[in-house]
Amino acid sequence: MKQALTSAEKPRVRAVNVDGQVAYKKVRQKNKGKRFAVAQKKTAFGSRVSGFGLSIDETLSRDVIAIRNASRKAGEDDGYIVRFLSMCETHVVGPEGFTFQNKAKLASGQLDKVSNDIIEKGFKRWGKKGVCDVTGQYSWLDIQRLFIKTVAQDGAILVREVFGFDNEFGYALQLFEADHLDVNYNRENYQGNEIKHGIELDEWGRHVAYHILTVHPGERSYFHGNTRYQRIPADEIIYGYYPFRIGQKIGVPWGHAALLELLDLYNFREAELTSARVAASKMLAYEPDSDVEPAEDEDDEDFIEELEPGASVVVPYGYTAKALDFKNDASNAAGYTKTSLRTASSALDVNYPSLGNDLEGVNFSSLRHGVLEDRDNWMKKQSWMRETLLERVLGNWLKMALLSSALGKLKFLHFERYNQPIFQGRRWPWVNPLQDEKANTEAINNRTKSQQSIIREQGNDPEEVIREIEEWNERTKKLTPVEKSDDKSKEDKSDNEAD
Repeated sequence: MKQALTSAEKPRVRAVNVDGQVAYKKVRQKNKGKRFAVAQKKTAFGSRVSGFGLSIDETLSRDVIAIRNASRKAGEDDGYIVRFLSMCETHVVGPEGFTFQNKAKLASGQLDKVSNDIIEKGFKRWGKKGVCDVTGQYSWLDIQRLFIKTVAQDGAILVREVFGFDNEFGYALQLFEADHLDVNYNRENYQGNEIKHGIELDEWGRHVAYHILTVHPGERSYFHGNTRYQRIPADEIIYGYYPFRIGQKIGVPWGHAALLELLDLYNFREAELTSARVAASKMLAYEPDSDVEPAEDEDDEDFIEELEPGASVVVPYGYTAKALDFKNDASNAAGYTKTSLRTASSALDVNYPSLGNDLEGVNFSSLRHGVLEDRDNWMKKQSWMRETLLERVLGNWLKMALLSSALGKLKFLHFERYNQPIFQGRRWPWVNPLQDEKANTEAINNRTKSQQSIIREQGNDPEEVIREIEEWNERTKKLTPVEKSDDKSKEDKSDNEAD
């Protein structure tokens, strides 16, 4: 017999008919305890985005391949993503790459200039094209550019360190795209470890090895029935990806949040272009004249005219020519484009005027604010790349170079003392360098900055600058006072002639 629910029970239970009998099931009250508005009702985020509550790797394992393919497609066809990837190369790596200075010191605390010079020259020899890469196709500068561009576009890159390679230093690098790491390869028990998304993990979640596909899945020779993996220890693989959630093991393209916005903008521009073409095309339509009766045996005809500028046509008997003029109102195109690009710029974490090449209405203050914020963002990525790739490569190269006796008299016994690299990323001159120089002079006079720190801010090495100044002073000492006075008189004479 059905029991009546009290008023106190009604919000808490619900009747459920099970095999003809009545059962009662406790349910959670809707919105109970929710404080945020987004959690109280179904919003655009709640209806469109799925996978809430899943781990970051579980979420990405379902979508990362599609996101990666979309990012690569945009990197080929969308001008703004192409611009963003170029900005990553230009601002993170720079035109000459990271500058390397070694800072090994003697027991006295002074810089070991002899050893540092040998190490720096040796690393420069290793970085030449045909030496540092197993294929012989890339230089160290090429590898730096490919590293940052691939991580930005694909979300991750695999760099294999080949120890004992056949070159002077016994060390080289091999590059793999992220596709070689199969995100669908999972095993719960593999020699006491777990394989998750192709990565072998120990009980602490530390990377033990990478199970790399021997053939790129995009190759024609690849097919699932013949999938083969090569197990490479983690100390031979640099897995470069920029994490944004705890526990993340799969890299995601940096532009993933901007792809939808840019796709909508691409479709909008295509529709506007089609509308403009139709509006610019003047066409004619022939309509039967209601005052003229067609002949009984006359068949309906289709009249096709190809109009040219300045041409005229003869209207068939019994028809009237009517011009077709499609209006195109593109008044919202510029505003929509700018709004979309601003949204995409925020998703890409770059300054809108830089991404959109739009300096309209930009003043000095707003430009300075945007540029300074952009530069902090680029320096943040430089620090990540320095820790992930540069310092590890230098350390392992130095080990192998010492063991291979490629650095002359330097011995492996002093490796820890020798391994003191400083990689300096590129820096940017300001639009008004005179004001910056004056500000730096004031800072030195007020003792709020040192000359060394200012030199480092400009992307130079203080020791190198001092050495060049000393060399210049030594060379200019050879000039006699007469030569100097002659040069001065020539300058004065040229100035007078110009006046």
